[in-house]
Amino acid sequence: MQGPYVNGGLNAVYYREGGAHTWTNWYKVINVCNLVIDKVPTIADASFAGGAKGKNYIIGEAYFLRGLCYFYLARVWGEVPLQNDAIYTAEQIKLLAQSPEEKITDQVISDATKASALMTFEGTTQYQRARANKGAALGLLAHVTAWRHDYAKTLVYTDSIINRVDTYGLETGENIRMPFKNTNSKENIFVIPSSNAKKEAYFYGGIGFQTLMEPYTNSFGKPLYYVNPDFLFNIYPNTADIRLEKFYGYSSSADIDLLIKYSDVGYKTPTEPYIESNLIIYRLADMYLLKAEALNALNRDPESKTALNVVRTRANTGASSAVGNLLKIDIMNERVRELAGEGQNFFDGVRMNRSPIWMTDARKTLKGWRWPIANSILQNNNLINQTEFWKGKY
Repeated sequence: MQGPYVNGGLNAVYYREGGAHTWTNWYKVINVCNLVIDKVPTIADASFAGGAKGKNYIIGEAYFLRGLCYFYLARVWGEVPLQNDAIYTAEQIKLLAQSPEEKITDQVISDATKASALMTFEGTTQYQRARANKGAALGLLAHVTAWRHDYAKTLVYTDSIINRVDTYGLETGENIRMPFKNTNSKENIFVIPSSNAKKEAYFYGGIGFQTLMEPYTNSFGKPLYYVNPDFLFNIYPNTADIRLEKFYGYSSSADIDLLIKYSDVGYKTPTEPYIESNLIIYRLADMYLLKAEALNALNRDPESKTALNVVRTRANTGASSAVGNLLKIDIMNERVRELAGEGQNFFDGVRMNRSPIWMTDARKTLKGWRWPIANSILQNNNLINQTEFWKGKY
């Protein structure tokens, strides 16, 4: 990809509230989860649709979302505060020091395990994969155990999803973009929907507007992120790969290639486009590739290739015959080809020790993949220390 965040400088990563350097919004979500976990068990079962089962499902969702937040925090900043007390008033707020990354991921595993026990696979039908379900919790467990290189457990969790053929299944190659268009695609495990009819679509910002221009929107300005043609040539060496057609497009006015995964565009007025593409947290192709990664790490290459080739065959690229480290490289490349633009590839590189060109050995020693902690947070809490690489730089 081309754009301002290709050199590791973090100068143009846009989230709300001062950009991605602050973790404020994550802790807002965590506190809402803490409130649910604290209060809902005290409410009578009869108050919930479905009685005790419905009540437990809501508690499970809170555990899942809290675990998901902590997982992002752990991967992005490493050492962060562990705040599991429900805050009802400002007077209850306490300054907390950072906890080690391992303790944070322990919490992720604990929360996701509880969520898996409280939620059901039936939630995928009931809530059309736009609310958490048992598969979402298992997907989180698959990812956090892979992050910790506990691959035997990763294999258990990925299989727990893959083997639910009544609930999950890959789309065909021709319909490979369906998970972005249809919340209830059988390939989806958990997504954040963007339906205009349900007032979820976004009219500016977001990854859709940051990766598109004409002919996909009415904008003739070059988007924040676009595709380097050398990337397409190098990462998709097989020109028969259907993802070249389905995931990428071309703007003739700017003579650039575009990522078009998020190209479900409508118009409120002729000059007001909105985007309805789902933001995918977990989908089945991701689980097959995590399974392949786990099996390769466990020295079970024949089985690893079987899992990898499910995704490759769907994409019309043929089977991999690699073994050992070459197979690991094949899996890493396949994750780039399949999951580009879905918020996975940067963390894949950290987990699988595949560094971008700007990640020098000296930076890696200081865990320089972690992001800087916002100065506003450091100024308001003297118990917080800047991440090691960014000390004196930010």
